[in-house]
Amino acid sequence: MANIQLVEREIARIEECATKRQIEATKLLSEALAGDVRAKVMLQEGISSSDIPTLLQPAINVMFLAQYAAQPVVWNQIANEYTVNDFGTIRFGDFQIDPSSLKAGNGEEYIAGGLPVVGEYDEYPAVSFTTQQTDKSIDKKRGVRARLSWESLRRTGDFDILGRFTEAFAQYAAKQEDIALAKLFVTTGAAVGSAFTGKQLTSNDALSLTTLDEALAQSRDARVNGNPIGASTYKLIYGSGLATTVNNLMSIQTIERTDGNGVYTINANVTTGPFRPIEFPTLDTVSGSGTDNWWFVVPETTVRPQFWEVFLSGERTPLISIKDSGHMSLAGGEVPVREGSFDEDDIQTRVRHIVEAINVTNDGFVYSTGAGN
Repeated sequence: MANIQLVEREIARIEECATKRQIEATKLLSEALAGDVRAKVMLQEGISSSDIPTLLQPAINVMFLAQYAAQPVVWNQIANEYTVNDFGTIRFGDFQIDPSSLKAGNGEEYIAGGLPVVGEYDEYPAVSFTTQQTDKSIDKKRGVRARLSWESLRRTGDFDILGRFTEAFAQYAAKQEDIALAKLFVTTGAAVGSAFTGKQLTSNDALSLTTLDEALAQSRDARVNGNPIGASTYKLIYGSGLATTVNNLMSIQTIERTDGNGVYTINANVTTGPFRPIEFPTLDTVSGSGTDNWWFVVPETTVRPQFWEVFLSGERTPLISIKDSGHMSLAGGEVPVREGSFDEDDIQTRVRHIVEAINVTNDGFVYSTGAGN
C-alpha cells in the first residue's frame, strides 16, 4: 500500500482547512454515497454544479487520498523513496576511494577496503578519491481528466459517479508508481530494462533450485572497490507467470539425490533461504506478458540503495482537482451573463502525479529469461 502515514497527515491538513459549509457538504455527500435517499435529494436540490468544486473539494480530496492509500503497490518492497526539490537533473556521487596511495606499513599489509596502520608519530596517509556521477532526471508530470455533464448530475442525482472518478484516478496514480520501477526491469518490447543490461545469468535457464544456486554464486562474485558486496539476503523478483513455480520452490523442504555413492538428502532451505520472493505483476503489464519466464535477483545491502522511487517535494501524493464552467452561482441561480464559460457546460475532474524511478547501482544484479543459451 501507499505510505499510509503520509496520506493520513495530508488528509488531516485538508480537514483542518475546511470551512463549516464544506464540512456540512462532506457529511451530506458521505450519507448520499452510503445510500441515504434523503441525503441524495438534499444534495441534488441544494448544491448547484459550481458548489461541487467549492463545497465538496475537501471531501473529494479526502476520498481520493484514502482510496490512493488503499491501493496495493510493490515498488516499496524493492526501492527506497527519495524526494527532490525541483524538476530537472538529479545528481549524486558514488564516491570510491583510490587505494593506490595506501601502502603496507608498520609491519602490516594493507587490505583493500579497510584502514592502514598509522604509527605513533606518523602522518595519516592521504588518499585521493574518484567520483562516479550518475545523472538522472525527473522532468515529467502525468495525469488524466474526466468530464461530467451538468445535466446528468442534476437530472439523476447520481453523486456516486464522483466516487467512481476518484477511485479510478487513485488506481491510476498508484499503478504509475509501480510502472515507473518496472520499466527499469523490462521494456515494452519484452527486452531487459536499463538496470539489468549485461547482468544475465550465465546459463540463462529457467527458475529452479539449480539456477538459484547459480545466481547466488554469480551475484556474490560481484565486487565494489575490490570487495564483495557482502549481501546475506537477496530479492527474487518475478512476474505473475512464475508465481506458482516460486511458491513450489519455496515450499520444498528436502531433496533426495543419487550419485555413485548412493542416495543422499539435501536441505533445500540452504538454496532458498537467502531469497525473499517478491511478485511484481506490473512486469507483465509493461512487457505485455512477454517476460513470463523472466526472473531477477537483487542483493539486499545497506551500503548503497539499488533503486530510488523519486517524488517531487511538496507533491508527494497525487493531486485531484475539479473545475466547472461557472454557470451557477454559489447559492444557486444564474450568474451574470458576462461571467462563466460560454463554450462548455460540464464539470471536469483531473488527477496529476509526479513520480519516476532510477537505479542507483547495479552491483550484483542477475537476471534470466529462462530461455537458456
